[in-house]
Amino acid sequence: MELKFHGGRYFLPGLAIICSVILLDQYTKWLVIDLLRSPAVVHPGFLQWLTSLSKISLLTGPEDFNHKTLSPFLNFVMVWNKGISFGMMDNKYPHMAGIFIVLSLTIALILTVWLALSTQKIVTVALALIIGGALGNVADRVRFDAVEDFIDFHLAQYHWPAFNVADSCIVIGAGILMLVSLLGKEDAKRTT
Repeated sequence: MELKFHGGRYFLPGLAIICSVILLDQYTKWLVIDLLRSPAVVHPGFLQWLTSLSKISLLTGPEDFNHKTLSPFLNFVMVWNKGISFGMMDNKYPHMAGIFIVLSLTIALILTVWLALSTQKIVTVALALIIGGALGNVADRVRFDAVEDFIDFHLAQYHWPAFNVADSCIVIGAGILMLVSLLGKEDAKRTT
């Protein structure tokens, strides 16, 4: 009996998307730190910041960052998220960064196996967005022990929790997977 492997057709484009998401996420985080930091705080160039292997603290205190109003409903702010999504479990448990790193890497590995087996372009894109976003946030946790969130949408005094490009990619990728799943079920119902 011969086993045939039909997946992996879009694996290399998926890897390219993952790398692009990570670079875009890290560049926007560096750019916003540079934009919002106090002029008295020294900030490294992007490549030095990206390739630093030494443990970086939270750079400076929150008082060393300004906020930038972009529109009546959008600001750039500096938020260090030590918890999970939307700041849940933030600062309640010591050493959570390590647990979140291991959990994120495990999920990324499982999704990478799925990506390697994927035969659908749209599923490949969705998985690559999720993996790239997860790895972008892992890079923050390794270097800062927290994830840098900076996009602040609000309506009057009601603010959505701050987020970043990696978070956006994860949500978009998950949304695409849900749509593919729902549309696949609808197609299956029509053919039976």
